[in-house]
Amino acid sequence: MDEKYSELLIEINNNLKLILSALESGQEGGGGNYKIVLYSVPIVGIIFGSTLLFFIFFWWYRQRIELIRANLYRPIEFDLRMFTFFLGLLLTFTGFVLTLVFIIVLGKSMAMLGGLLPLAIGFSLLTFYKLHK
Repeated sequence: MDEKYSELLIEINNNLKLILSALESGQEGGGGNYKIVLYSVPIVGIIFGSTLLFFIFFWWYRQRIELIRANLYRPIEFDLRMFTFFLGLLLTFTGFVLTLVFIIVLGKSMAMLGGLLPLAIGFSLLTFYKLHK
């Protein structure tokens, strides 16, 4: 029984050495083409996303201009106080949960900033909501 386990451990060790040597050699046996796709996907995504956003904003601009020409344009009413209250609650609770998760998973570390920053911004927005009349 012990010989079986020792043979299995030797085989696993050999496989791990083979994997390590393949990783260190930089995938010489083909497989280098994935880098082209890996690097081109974000570039293509950014280009298409930027183009799409440009045309959306341009269309909204042209739509507003035509509404003004037809004398049908009504400005959108924006309640800043209610928006800051909603955004403050959203950021406060998101920051609280993120801070709690980072403390539980990683302990006290710099990762806590990922939760403390939205928590602080949420508190500041709620303070603005309370002080703004």
